[in-house]
Amino acid sequence: MKVFVFIMLVALSISCKEEKTLLSSLNSSETNIDFQNKLTPTADLNILNYLYYYNGSGVSAGDFNNDGLADLYFTSNQSTDKLYINQGNFKFKDVTDASGIDNATNWTTGSTAVDINNDGLLDIYISKVSEYNNIKGHNLLYVNQGIVDGIPSFKEESVKFGLNSKGFSTHSVFFDYDQDEDLDLFILNHSVHPNRNFGLGKQREVKDSLSGDRLLRNDNGIFKDVSSEAGIYQGKIGYGLGVSVGDINNDGFPDIYVGNDFFENDYLYINQQNGSFKEMISEDGEFLGHTSHFSMGNSIDDLNNDGLSDIVSLDMLPEDIITYKSSGIEYPYSTYERFLKNGYTPQFMQNTLHLNNGDAGFSEIGHLSGIAASEWSWSPIVADLDNDGYKDIYVTNGILGATNDMDFINFISNDSIQKRLGSNMDPEDLSFADAMPTKKLVNYL
Repeated sequence: MKVFVFIMLVALSISCKEEKTLLSSLNSSETNIDFQNKLTPTADLNILNYLYYYNGSGVSAGDFNNDGLADLYFTSNQSTDKLYINQGNFKFKDVTDASGIDNATNWTTGSTAVDINNDGLLDIYISKVSEYNNIKGHNLLYVNQGIVDGIPSFKEESVKFGLNSKGFSTHSVFFDYDQDEDLDLFILNHSVHPNRNFGLGKQREVKDSLSGDRLLRNDNGIFKDVSSEAGIYQGKIGYGLGVSVGDINNDGFPDIYVGNDFFENDYLYINQQNGSFKEMISEDGEFLGHTSHFSMGNSIDDLNNDGLSDIVSLDMLPEDIITYKSSGIEYPYSTYERFLKNGYTPQFMQNTLHLNNGDAGFSEIGHLSGIAASEWSWSPIVADLDNDGYKDIYVTNGILGATNDMDFINFISNDSIQKRLGSNMDPEDLSFADAMPTKKLVNYL
C-alpha cells in the first residue's frame, strides 16, 4: 500500500511538472521590451486633481515595417513613447529614435495603428489630453514615410490631415461609417469635472468642446468634424473609457458602442445609413435593459457563433466580499432613483454581456455566463485562444491607487484636507495620495 501511494505521488508530481499553461509570460530580458509607464505627480497634475491620472496609456500592435511580423508601439503618459520592431522568435528592437518618433510632451492616453493615406504603410494616431491645467498640445498623427533597413520613418502631420484635435481624449477608432471606401474617425473623450456633481441627463445634449466625443468624416484626405449633424453626443457628462465598432443589426453598416464611467449612460449608436446615427440607450431605456455602471473597456463580437454581434462591457465588481464592502462603489438606492428621474437609464456595477437575440432584442447574461465580477477591469480582448472554435475573453486588471477605498474616502473627505485641495495645491499636499491603497490584481481569462 505504501509503495502504491508513493508511485501515485510520483505520478502526480510528474503530471504537475508537465502541465502546460495556455499562455506564458516572457521576461524583458528575453524580449528586449523594457518599456515602463512611469508617473511623476506634480502639484498641477496628480490623482487628487485629475481623476484619470492612474488610468494608464495605450499600446498598438501592427506590422510597421512590412516584414510580416507584428511590431509594438507603447505610449507613455508623461515620457517618451517606444516603438519596438519584431525581429522574430519574440525578440524585439527599440527603434524609437531612428524612426523619428518624438512624443515626449503633454499627456498621452492612447494610440491607434492605421493606414491613413492608403499607401500600404501603417501610420500611428496618438490620443492626448490637452487644455487641462498646464497641459497643452493636441492629438498627433505620425505618417509612415517609408522603410529603410527594416526601420520605418515617421513624420508628424496631424495638421495636414485635420486631425490635430484638442480635448480630453481617451482613445480613437478609424472605420468607414459612410461606406465611401475611406476611413473616418471617432474620437472618444472624457470629462474631468468631479463625478459627484452629476446633473440632469439632458446635459449630454449640451456641446462641450473638450469633453465631448467627436466624429470626423474623411473628405478626400481631410477630416471634417461632423459630430452634430451625425447625432453624436458631445456633452460634458460623458466619461468615455471604451469604444468599439461593429455591425449590431446586420445591415452592413458599422455601429458604435461607447462605455461611459460613473452615472452617464453608455451610448449605442445605430448607423442610419444616411451619414447619421441614432443613439438607442438614451432614446429607449429598455433597448439593452441595463448596462454596466462604471463602464470601462468594451468589445463587439459574436460570442456564441450565431452570426449576431454581442457586446461585452467591463466594470469594477470584485469577487471578494471584503473588497466589495470596503469599497465605496455602488450608490444608495435613493441616489439610484434620482438617477432614473434625472434622465439616466438602469445601470449596475458588474461586467455585462449583452447577447444579441436579433429581432427579439438583447439579453444581459453577465452573471449567467460567469464574467460579471473581475474587479478593477480595463479592457476585454476577445479571441479564440485555445482554437476550439469558441471565442474567449481576456480581461486586464488593476490600478496604482484605488480612489474608491472607503478608508481613503473618509480620510480625504476631511474638511481641512478638502480646503487645501480646493485651492492651489502645494507639493507637500501630494502626500495625501499615499493613503490610497494599490490594487495589484491578476488578469482574468
